[in-house]
Amino acid sequence: MEKTGIVIETTGEYMLVSVHRDSACGENCAACGLCKNNREMTLRLKNTDNFKIGEAVRLTSDDKKFLHHSAAGYLSLTALLITGGIIGGFLGGDWAAFLGAFFGLLIGIMLLKLSFKDKLEITAEKA
Repeated sequence: MEKTGIVIETTGEYMLVSVHRDSACGENCAACGLCKNNREMTLRLKNTDNFKIGEAVRLTSDDKKFLHHSAAGYLSLTALLITGGIIGGFLGGDWAAFLGAFFGLLIGIMLLKLSFKDKLEITAEKA
């Protein structure tokens, strides 16, 4: 994956980079209405090359690792959602199943945030 972004802030050894996010609908946003005006994404990265505010940077990452982490995230969230729903259903009916699925999903999100934090390596170089 390769994107170009603009450094919008530098603090210590980190920088914030604003990146234009691609749409999921093939740039036909009027058809799906999901994108609206939320097309910018901000990434916090290590400022290894002493970038300055306003500089253009090229961000690259390994597609294979990105897809691996995405698949692992979706599969683990789905498994925890279903497991929570089944356990809740055994313990007390429909509402318990709903709550079990909800808490399974919450636990999955927390585990993903902890386990995948800083795992995807994004390198920045001058554009």
